[in-house]
Amino acid sequence: MSMLLFVTVIAVCFSVAVSAPPEQIALSYGSDPSEMVVTWAVLNTDGMTATCMYGTNPDKLDNFVNGTGATYTIDDYTSPMLFKATILDLKPGNNLYYYSVGSPTGEYSDVFLFKSHPGVGNEDVITFHIVGDLGQTENSVSTLQEVQENEDSLTVLSGGMVNLGDLSYANGDEPLWDTYGNMKQFVAAKVPSMSTPGNHEWFDDADKLFTAYKARTSNPGSELYYSYDAGLAHFVMVAGYCTEMKSVETQPCLAEGSPEHDWLAADLAAVNITLTPWVFVIFHQPYVNSNVHHSMKKEGAPMQKAIETLLYEAGVVDLALCGHVHAYERSCRVYQYECVADAPYYITIGDGGNKEGLAVPWEEPQPEWSLFRQASYGHGELTVYNRTHTLWEWHQNEDLAVTVADSFWIVKGEAAVASAESPAITRDPKFADTARGRRGALFEQEAKVRMAQEKQ
Repeated sequence: MSMLLFVTVIAVCFSVAVSAPPEQIALSYGSDPSEMVVTWAVLNTDGMTATCMYGTNPDKLDNFVNGTGATYTIDDYTSPMLFKATILDLKPGNNLYYYSVGSPTGEYSDVFLFKSHPGVGNEDVITFHIVGDLGQTENSVSTLQEVQENEDSLTVLSGGMVNLGDLSYANGDEPLWDTYGNMKQFVAAKVPSMSTPGNHEWFDDADKLFTAYKARTSNPGSELYYSYDAGLAHFVMVAGYCTEMKSVETQPCLAEGSPEHDWLAADLAAVNITLTPWVFVIFHQPYVNSNVHHSMKKEGAPMQKAIETLLYEAGVVDLALCGHVHAYERSCRVYQYECVADAPYYITIGDGGNKEGLAVPWEEPQPEWSLFRQASYGHGELTVYNRTHTLWEWHQNEDLAVTVADSFWIVKGEAAVASAESPAITRDPKFADTARGRRGALFEQEAKVRMAQEKQ
């Protein structure tokens, strides 16, 4: 008879000299698969150091790691003390751990469960949750609830959540970062999230320094752009916004010869396809977009000029995921607006919740490269099954009929030659016959009227 032994670790992180309970608790992967970064905020404290106690027994926390706290000030706003601690020596492979953050006075958070990093190069099936333009609305909460439900029902490994930018929509109203942190805590304290900045992070402070974004997120490396591996996938997190950027109709961040352009070229050239055969590129502003909002000719063109050929000629990119446009759209394998067999797929999924409404109308006629488009709230599930097959699913939110509204397989190798593209489809949102659904339908109607008035 064999017996499986499940080892759990409880990490208790506490700050020094605090006078309020912890809040805004969130997780992200560290620079190594054996790490997990915990961030949280505490109001009304002068303490600037933190200690993370952890162990294999909840009654015997015999290990610790030190963390630090800091605040930032923009205009007349000063943030809470923002703490960060890195739990070390975790076993990758979605092993289960528990943790709690709190103070020496006994004001601890609830005990949260998380899964460790899924590991790198392992052949296990892994699902990643994809969210764009989340914001903090009723739709945002619905998106996060459905992400959590999907996470809880997984029978495969979890690769955490990937956020495509435009997080809090604070737009300089800094207390909104605090309400955002608390809104998402019920998911963020359990599911690690990796992010890239969007335009709302770019103009959050007058000097375009990404002050709040950098203080409240934890990504590997010191730049806004980075890459990381999970299972058979290599994620390339591209920052389409930078301090040097003065207009959304220019793209100095990724111009040829810029530090980020050089980094991106080197990162793609260094991909070890034996270890991570799947390459997914993440950036906020799309250039493969047939929505009237955020026109390709203005905002999309500079980004396209900067990176499209680089992504195509690298020969390893399978899929580019973008936000920004508050709707969902999926392309064929496309390069220069032509469907070609060796180009990446492009998906725009800026429909997490935001506060500006859904993006309508669409340009007509629907371009040949646009295979599916719909203005509805939702999120994506990206599941890497093996070295040749990855499944993409787009989930509508509960204000519509909760369903997988679009899905397709990305196939590599010889099987890809025989794969047929999905037919081009455009659907109108189908709102549920509930109070929430009726509000969604009314909002959709009002958005169309508003757009028609703006065009006059």
